[in-house]
Amino acid sequence: MGHLGRSQSKDLVPWVTGLRDPEEEHVKHRLKTGDLCLIAALLLALVGGGAWWLINYANGRNTSANGPVVVTQSKDGFRRVDELARDATFTVETNGTGSGRDADGGENVISISEGRVEVKSANCGNQVCVEHAPISQAGEQIVCLPHGLVVEVVAEESDAAALR
Repeated sequence: MGHLGRSQSKDLVPWVTGLRDPEEEHVKHRLKTGDLCLIAALLLALVGGGAWWLINYANGRNTSANGPVVVTQSKDGFRRVDELARDATFTVETNGTGSGRDADGGENVISISEGRVEVKSANCGNQVCVEHAPISQAGEQIVCLPHGLVVEVVAEESDAAALR
């Protein structure tokens, strides 16, 4: 049992060393149907994703004739639309909250400058709207919950949120 015969050791050599039979080397590798379907699906997803990106982001989502607009509105019925490209500053007055500094009436000062919008000041208690970073891209919003005020940048006026 200690020694293998010559024919037995010859059969073990390819298995032990990882060598293949020379007759197997010229066998062609073909892609199977499943492989082709997977490649086609990946290419289709890549082309579709590229087209979606081009439509939504390459043009900056700017479909308005004059560029993005700023829609400022309150739950009390105030609504104002301004072009983001034009500088403006205005005050929005809302009903009071019933307590605190804004008990009798809310007041927010909105500023549009250099293509950015921010709430410069407000008399609400939490000041979240004032501390919010300026916005400039379509889809961004600044909200003052105590005063029921929404300031948003949209590609078109019809894209603005509807307050009720």
